[in-house]
Amino acid sequence: MAFVSWNESFSVKVAELDGHHQELFSLINALHDAMREGKGRSIMQQTIGELADYVAVHFKAEEALMEQANYPGLAGHRAEHRRFVAKLAEFKKDLDAGTSGNSVALLEFLKQWLSQHIKKLDQSYSASLNASGIH
Repeated sequence: MAFVSWNESFSVKVAELDGHHQELFSLINALHDAMREGKGRSIMQQTIGELADYVAVHFKAEEALMEQANYPGLAGHRAEHRRFVAKLAEFKKDLDAGTSGNSVALLEFLKQWLSQHIKKLDQSYSASLNASGIH
């Protein structure tokens, strides 16, 4: 059973971005599955790297679409993205230094951030993007 499941309640009504969000859910589920199998620590660094790479692509695409639609909340949204990247970098730094490698904390952070971010911030741009012909 998936740790986090994407469903229509997470849709931002833009197919490309919904697909990105679904991939982020998959990455979180991969970490969860590894933890359940006792492999959490061994794949944390790989998962953090994959997440960092993928969110960079996703955030760039999302911000470009918001720019295209002249979305008024772009600056605040971009700041939230930067906070997420910084927090992910903290987890990676701690893991690299051996000072912390808490996969449970990482997993909970990812679950909470992704679900809160999508439902509160991302869904707020749906109408603007759709009105600009972005679906």
